[in-house]
Amino acid sequence: MKFPRLFYADRRSAGAGTNAALQQQATRVLRRVAQDLRLRAHEIVVQPARRNFPGRVSLRTETLFVDVLDRPCQKPVALSFRTRRGCSDLTGGGENHVPLEQIETTIGYESFLDGLRLAGGIDTSSGGRR
Repeated sequence: MKFPRLFYADRRSAGAGTNAALQQQATRVLRRVAQDLRLRAHEIVVQPARRNFPGRVSLRTETLFVDVLDRPCQKPVALSFRTRRGCSDLTGGGENHVPLEQIETTIGYESFLDGLRLAGGIDTSSGGRR
């Protein structure tokens, strides 16, 4: 997967336009992940940055969160995933951060998808839960 250059940009003094563009690009990336996982039931939620909290764009399924975090003090955005115990669990387990460089290669991206399938209990043949 090729990530937008905006994911690697220094956003310490970014304005609202840059933040909106980053949210749009993160949504596009998460839609691609959902498509590659063949997810039927999922939602993408955008949480804008607030004081002391980074902006977050989340792909949510019943068993899994995949997040793109905008941390302006760090150059690249952070990509993470965590498990979830049903739709009412909004916190999930601990975050598992994934370096962008790892999933930019074809093999790394396929490994990332395999890890998400394993963590979320996603069946590859039907796109649903096992």
